[in-house]
Amino acid sequence: MKVVELAKTEIEALELAKNKLETENVIYNIEEVVEGKIFKSKMIKVTAESYEDLLEESTQYLKQSKGALLLFSSSSYTRGRALYSTYSSSKSAIVNLMQALSEELQEDNIRINVINPERTKTPMRTKAFGIEPDDTLLMPEKVAQASLKVLLSDLTGQVIDVRR
Repeated sequence: MKVVELAKTEIEALELAKNKLETENVIYNIEEVVEGKIFKSKMIKVTAESYEDLLEESTQYLKQSKGALLLFSSSSYTRGRALYSTYSSSKSAIVNLMQALSEELQEDNIRINVINPERTKTPMRTKAFGIEPDDTLLMPEKVAQASLKVLLSDLTGQVIDVRR
């Protein structure tokens, strides 16, 4: 029964984080931010709070199981791009959070890593960029396979790039 409770709790926390993030627009023009039309730290705040919620909900279980937590970022964490300042900043925040937490959680034997997939065919991406040729995008199944591999490994504190 404990396994079912653990899975349910972690799935609910993941859904919470996913739902919070999927509701956010990723493209903001700096004029919109300057003019106050967009709360400039909203995306960073939502990203940080989502992962904070996930960590809060899962830490006790991860301590017991000596488990692993996997966060997701984007190649945008390495370079800011026009119209993506808050998005890029939020992705950098994820990587920095993971790096710090990997050291903090090490004594509890909790592993934490980041998956950094290249452009992936997801509903959120299609909503933002429209239909793109499949051969230019990473398929979600490949991200899922890489994620499972990392979760089952002894790695911690790493950014794992997933490419086609």
